[in-house]
Amino acid sequence: INEVYMMHMDELETFVILAQEQNFTRTAAKRSLSQPTVSVHIKNLEQEFATPLIKRTTKHVSLTPEGELFYNQALQIRALYKNLHETFYEKKQQASGLIRIGASFTIGEYLLPKIVAALHIAHERLDFHITIGNTDEIIDAVRRLDVDIGLIEGKSESKDVRITPFQQDHLVIVRSPKSEPKVHSLEDLHNQVWIIREEGSGTRQSFDHLIEANQIQIASTFVFSSTQGIKGSVQNGMGLALLSEATIEEEVKHGTLEIVMDDTLYEKRAFSYVLTKGTKPGRNIQLLLDQLHAQEERSDSNEVLRPPQS
Repeated sequence: INEVYMMHMDELETFVILAQEQNFTRTAAKRSLSQPTVSVHIKNLEQEFATPLIKRTTKHVSLTPEGELFYNQALQIRALYKNLHETFYEKKQQASGLIRIGASFTIGEYLLPKIVAALHIAHERLDFHITIGNTDEIIDAVRRLDVDIGLIEGKSESKDVRITPFQQDHLVIVRSPKSEPKVHSLEDLHNQVWIIREEGSGTRQSFDHLIEANQIQIASTFVFSSTQGIKGSVQNGMGLALLSEATIEEEVKHGTLEIVMDDTLYEKRAFSYVLTKGTKPGRNIQLLLDQLHAQEERSDSNEVLRPPQS
């Protein structure tokens, strides 16, 4: 057998992490290895392929042109290796292993817990590692293969990933029922204080589109990096917010938030899953996709809570 095929997967994994971290100390910590072992792994790869893969300086590590090529191929090899593991699990007719999911905040905090719980009940040997961030962060995690799949509510022009919608979302304007004056028309929305998400968030994209499309004049804004922070601020009368109905069901039910102008002014968007281009979902990811589509069917059959407006 040609020596090129004798490469160990642990050395490949070390190289991938080092290329991403650009630091031997952080790579050693992430791989639970000593720094000398990391150096040995890289040296073995460079000897095996007879080419320098990295450039070392006193402060950080960078890839040589050959290292860049090797890194891109290594990501694909790592994905194929993972799919091979899942194929053997499938032959045993028993789903097992780790699913690494990246999710943007609305999905990660309000939809994903139900989805993962249902999947775990059906396949108790599956393990999950969930990373929550804004849409841009999750797409980047998919691109770097830090997660196996991303779930987002925003849009992206990235050509490195494949984005597929799986459920429609409805965003509405909310306020505190105690706030005055009431909001009955588009004119009432001018010169209001708005509580909004940060740049890079899918919810922020929808807010920006709402404001631009309707030419709404803004008095001022408060920026929060979490939906919970926005809801708490609105409940305390700080201003208005545009939020997904999926995130406010309990608050509307208990009367701590109210929806305004739901029939005339709202935003629609898609919840989507993100995979690297050219990646065929393994069995575990396909199980998750099946659960996502089942969630969509349940969502379509449920009536959204929208009480009469005052």
